[in-house]
Amino acid sequence: MKHYRLLPKFIRFRDAPLYLGMDRYRFNNEVRPHLREIPIGVQGIAFDRFELDDWAEHYKQRNGRPAASKPRRIEL
Repeated sequence: MKHYRLLPKFIRFRDAPLYLGMDRYRFNNEVRPHLREIPIGVQGIAFDRFELDDWAEHYKQRNGRPAASKPRRIEL
């Protein structure tokens, strides 16, 4: 029997910064203003995983740099 691991559609606020690889302060300042907040229960907040992915892709397109080219090794 194969085991599948499903990723959640909604990512809770406590986990969203880690999902993007940043601290909570940076997440609140740079990412959160661009996302829709989804209420979970009485006081929980979550974010749509696809919106987080879209933000990350947009950030990568704006700020990413191409990989440094490696010098080719010449075989003798």
